[in-house]
Amino acid sequence: MRAALGAFATMLMLVLAAAGCGGDGVGAGQASGADQLRTGALVYWETNSDPDSDQWKQVEDLLRRFPDGDRWIAELKRELESEGDVSWERDVEPALGDQAVTAVYARPGGQPAVVGLTNPEDTDKTVALVEKVNAADDGDDAVARVVGDWVFISDKESSIDAALEGDGAKALADDSGFNEAMGELPEDSLSRVYVNPAAALAALRDAGSGAAQAFNLLGLDDIDFAGGWAKAREDGAEIAGILRGEGAGKLLATDGEYESTLLERVPDDAFAFYSFQGGGIAKQVETLRSNPLFSLGVREAERELGVKIDDLVKLFEGEVAFYAAPGGPIPQLTLLLESKEPEQGRRSVAELLKTLAERQVGEVEQDGDITTARFDGFTLSVGSTEGAVVLTTSRSAFDDLSGLGDKLADDARYKDALGAAGAPEQYTGLVWVDLTEAIDLIMGYAGAADEDIPSEVTRNLKPLRSLVAFGEEDGDLSSARFFVEID
Repeated sequence: MRAALGAFATMLMLVLAAAGCGGDGVGAGQASGADQLRTGALVYWETNSDPDSDQWKQVEDLLRRFPDGDRWIAELKRELESEGDVSWERDVEPALGDQAVTAVYARPGGQPAVVGLTNPEDTDKTVALVEKVNAADDGDDAVARVVGDWVFISDKESSIDAALEGDGAKALADDSGFNEAMGELPEDSLSRVYVNPAAALAALRDAGSGAAQAFNLLGLDDIDFAGGWAKAREDGAEIAGILRGEGAGKLLATDGEYESTLLERVPDDAFAFYSFQGGGIAKQVETLRSNPLFSLGVREAERELGVKIDDLVKLFEGEVAFYAAPGGPIPQLTLLLESKEPEQGRRSVAELLKTLAERQVGEVEQDGDITTARFDGFTLSVGSTEGAVVLTTSRSAFDDLSGLGDKLADDARYKDALGAAGAPEQYTGLVWVDLTEAIDLIMGYAGAADEDIPSEVTRNLKPLRSLVAFGEEDGDLSSARFFVEID
């Protein structure tokens, strides 16, 4: 392989091909890769690489719910075994440990040091696998070094030296900040990752990168740590991320937890819904005004659009919600902007629509308080309802948003999906998609447009039921979770 960690990546990917072999899961409290590494890692990524573990058995179960799941596993195994004279039973299986770890360290004036490590029962088997993959590839060789019960793999010996615990250096596992972060990540996850923003910013500054200042403006300098995890569940797959620090809400543009009020207006035939509090965006814009380049860009945008940016920012001071519903020739797409002055907001968006129509050779018509701009292939209408500005691709949305008719908040599809994902009553943002209906609609539109969708794609989309994402805050800890429900 040409990548520095090619041999290590091959070994880790082949775990998927071996998933579901049976056996007991491996506990997280045994030897840890963090015990072997020195403190100061920019990134620490730990994956359960035991194919007999509970998580990998759950991965296999989820994959087998797809019609071609077994074939995908078999093809992956064949493809990776084609890397030279590599056999799963003879070479790969004995080279795997309980954990596969990737760590990144900064190096003064150079590229970061990236190392992989694993803890096999037979370290000689892992070294032999690396040598076999090197022999089959024309690119740069990876290097492997045995350290106790672990094998380190990287692009060069100096990279391993940069990562190794020893010579009086404190182990990463003894770092209180690292332990605090890992304590927030579920031990029963398939994979967990820790990121040290302070070390990353220091590395950027040492490298003379101007990106460090930009990240500081967004609050990254006030982040203690970042992390994430991936987990296979009985009913689907979960991916999540967390940030801890005073700058977490600023970086994520959140504005505290809330419960959507605009949801109560959304019709029950919607197949997608997204809500967030726009106050966080307004705060970010205010912070960015201290940057001269940003201020210059704002003035240029105001000249081009004919609308003051402050008037547009005001539209995002309350809740912002978007939903999609069936329609023709395209789905009905509607944006709701909670506003204390909906008429002022409506006029600002109407002016923007008129400007866009003039530049795109569109047509504008006024029907009472509803302004409609017609472009090539679609229309946009802006109006207002009680306490909200409405921007939509369908005039029927204004009737749908009235107090009459069934609403999404009471729909079983919506409630069941949020229940499966474990979504709380209050959140910093919320996304819901009925994947079953969304995929059916997309396939229908594709068919109407004479687009040929491969049967392999069609049949393997059917197990997907819903997507739910939500954010939470607990003091200075912010998290975001994504869950895909799989039948």
